[in-house]
This record gives sequence, structure tokens and C-alpha cells, in this order.
Amino acid sequence: MSATPSAPQPRMEGRVAVVTGAARGFGRATAERLLEEGAAVALWDREGGAVARVAAELAELGPALALAVDVGDREAVEAAAARSRAELGPIDSLVNNAGIAEAAAPWEADPESWERHFRVNADGTWWCIRACLPDMRARRYGKIVNIASLAAQQGRPATNPAYPASKGAVLGLTVSLARNLGADGICVNAINPGFIRTEIHDAFSDEQLAALAADVPLFRDGLRGNGLPRDIADAALFLLSAESDYVTGQFLGVNGGSRTG
Repeated sequence: MSATPSAPQPRMEGRVAVVTGAARGFGRATAERLLEEGAAVALWDREGGAVARVAAELAELGPALALAVDVGDREAVEAAAARSRAELGPIDSLVNNAGIAEAAAPWEADPESWERHFRVNADGTWWCIRACLPDMRARRYGKIVNIASLAAQQGRPATNPAYPASKGAVLGLTVSLARNLGADGICVNAINPGFIRTEIHDAFSDEQLAALAADVPLFRDGLRGNGLPRDIADAALFLLSAESDYVTGQFLGVNGGSRTG
């Protein structure tokens, strides 16, 4: 009689992760995926009520801590990291997903939109990394995944120029940290999503959405531009797991072929 195959060990068992922007979209999907794989997860989001509801819905999967955090506020980020550490343990995994995106032609973009994008997308990413680094350096192990954008690598239709500029800063930060934190056993990578519709696109017009979808060559389930938040969650899981322990300073495109090579 052959032995019954043992169940595979969860890929994030024993890990403590922070996922920002976790109330919806990529963040919610990623938090759910990490909980499924055994992690304890701190869900951070500016909308405290929304993220608390998500954490309650996901609690049956594992430890899920909801915290209201504006990632653009350095002191709020530091306080959230301290509470996450106190309630879940030292942080060894971070997904910087919180971000904003607006549709605007270059001549329509105002100075305030530039400042908003950099405050959340660039500054917020750095504040979160900075707050979680002490735990990772102390343990000489850590995984950081920054959600950037295809728009930081090539021109995209219907995109406020502040968005790719701020996400380009995220890519620069990714490679700099990967180079400088390798000796501490910390891997730093970025995911560049293409057009994957989430709530962030609700403010886009039908014409703007059609232009983004038309840029995707891959059809899935008979639909063009059918990227899903779960696609980003699965990519993040790979980059956070032991399967990617020799991968750092890389940009993983999840874009349906909008950019190749």
C-alpha cells in the first residue's frame, strides 16, 4: 500500500507580513493569499472601517490585524509598524501596495496632483520600508515587494504624468535597496502590473478604460485586458516565499503582454 501523500507545507508559515492598501484590489487579494499560505498579516489602509471589515472577513484564514494608516504620514507608519510588531511579531515580509492613480493629460495635471502622487506612491513606500527594516536586519532575513507599474517603464494612455513619475521613483528605490540590503539577507523586488481593473479605475471614463484595455494583447477567457487582482497576489506570494530566495532587484511584469522582453 502506498503512503498517503502529505499536504504541502504552507509557503508563508511562520512569517509576519504587512500589506498596505489592503482594503481592496491588489492589497486585499494579496492579504488573502498570504493568509491562505500561513502568514500572520497586518492589513494597513487609510480607510480604517473598510480594512477592518476585510480583516474580519479574512480572519478565519489566520491572524489578520487591521490598522488605519496613511502611508504618506511617517509618524503614523512608524506607529503602525510598532503595533503590528507587538501584536503579530517581528515583520519579515512587506508588500507596498498603497497607491493612487489619476487620469489626466499632461496639460491638465495640476501641481497638487503631482504632490499627492509622490506623497503616497513614493514617500509612502519609503516610510513603510524604513519602519519595517529594523526587524528584517535584526533577523538577517526579509522580503520586500513594491507594487510599481508598467507605466513607469513605458508610456500609457490616459495616465497623469505624476503617476509614472512616482512609480519610477519606486523602481529606483527597489534596485538601490536590493543592492544595499543584500548583505543583510533582504530581497527587494517590484511588480509592474499592466491594466488590471480595480476600484482605482472607477474615476476613469469609458474611453480611457477602452484605451488601456486595447493595449493588452493577451486574451483570457475570451476577454481582452482580463487581468485580475489575484494575478498580482500570486506574483507577490512568489516573491515573498522561499522560492525566490535568489531573486532580488528585479521587476516582475504582470501585464498580459503589454510589455515583452
